[in-house]
Amino acid sequence: MAEIDFNKVGDRIRSARLEHGLTQSQLAEKVGLSYAWVSQLEKGKKLPLETLMKFCDVLGKDPNYFLMDTEYVPEKVVMNREIAKKLRKLNRSNINFVNSMLDLLIEQSAQDEKKSSRGTRKVK
Repeated sequence: MAEIDFNKVGDRIRSARLEHGLTQSQLAEKVGLSYAWVSQLEKGKKLPLETLMKFCDVLGKDPNYFLMDTEYVPEKVVMNREIAKKLRKLNRSNINFVNSMLDLLIEQSAQDEKKSSRGTRKVK
């Protein structure tokens, strides 16, 4: 298992703080810590998980951003990006065709859902 580099965690806290236009004192107030404690954390002091989660809430970041320098991206977001990338390669005519196919698939999915819900109703 990889060890957490708390110097990098501190750098990421500082970066996220600056991204939000906060001073160390302002961030400290928002997370309920002292200015000195925030300063130490930004310099690489180990921090408890509870404190990390406070930073996540205040700074709007996923814990992975601080721990691994990557944010969690839901699978649906990744899929949407991949689809958008592919659509950008199509001409207008093909995009219209794909759009029509999507409409048909959505309609079919709605019909399947209705059939499925009817089949699960209780019979009196």
